[in-house]
Amino acid sequence: MSVTLHVPVMLQEVMEHLAIPSGGAALDLTLGLGGHAEGLLSVAEARTSYLGVDRDGEARSFALRRLENDKRFSVIASTYEDVWETHEYKEWVATHAPDGLDIVLADLGVSSLQLKTPARGFSFMTEGPLDMRMDADRGITALEWLSQQTEDSLAETIYRYGEERASKPISRAILRALKNGNLNTTLDLANSVYSVLPREVAVSKKQIDPATRTFQAIRVAVNAELIGLGAVIEKAVSALKVCGRIGVISFHSLEDRIVKQVFRRMSGIYDGPGRESPCALPKFLKLISPGGIVPGGAECISNPPSRSARLRLAQRVPCTT
Repeated sequence: MSVTLHVPVMLQEVMEHLAIPSGGAALDLTLGLGGHAEGLLSVAEARTSYLGVDRDGEARSFALRRLENDKRFSVIASTYEDVWETHEYKEWVATHAPDGLDIVLADLGVSSLQLKTPARGFSFMTEGPLDMRMDADRGITALEWLSQQTEDSLAETIYRYGEERASKPISRAILRALKNGNLNTTLDLANSVYSVLPREVAVSKKQIDPATRTFQAIRVAVNAELIGLGAVIEKAVSALKVCGRIGVISFHSLEDRIVKQVFRRMSGIYDGPGRESPCALPKFLKLISPGGIVPGGAECISNPPSRSARLRLAQRVPCTT
């Protein structure tokens, strides 16, 4: 895939709100193909330091080629949950950000490389193996994960992570195909969904593809995408220096809900039962655009994957109660 084919989502908004200050340090928790890194570094001054983190070896290699001549750029092979305890991260922070980070960015979800590579098994638009692992060298594949499910557990996953109302009949259809030896590829999985929710009906009503929610749910489960996300945001905030900023781009309501709740709680806003918190919440953050920022109409047309994106931003403040 050519570098020019990769269009990072909400790049202008990221560059506007998360510009790296003079001599600053930025942590990109989901480097992907390096589109945001390239954009932010293109307007940053020479003393900037930028660390990208990604579990996907192909994505890291792509980003390294993209920015191979930029000495300000470094990469760590890790998940965003585990990076904080790695020797490489601690060494980079000690060298480049001893007083804290200026910028933290997390662009959640699947990269365009993963979606456009049939062998990775993320897309129902092309045929590929039922893999869906963000780190192709670790963990179990989607097919192996499905083989461990019962109708109830699979239905629960599809409902919880895909918010799919037809989760129970879809679960039965998928496991029936698996039992009959007819579940081997992404198209087999999509066809199992279509046997419950015909694609033609969705097309005629201009609705999203019926397989979208089920693929999302299985991908989230296989990669444990939502487990620990809230804790990651808390760690990222604690790593910021005062006036440092954090930005998180989410692509579905489950991700966005976690980001929103953590940001609000760390901003001293109580969302629990009752009208008032039983005790004052510590305030670590100031919300920027509290409702989040969504892509403009032009980007939604030119870059369709951006249509469901939402960027939430916050700034570190001195802790108060």
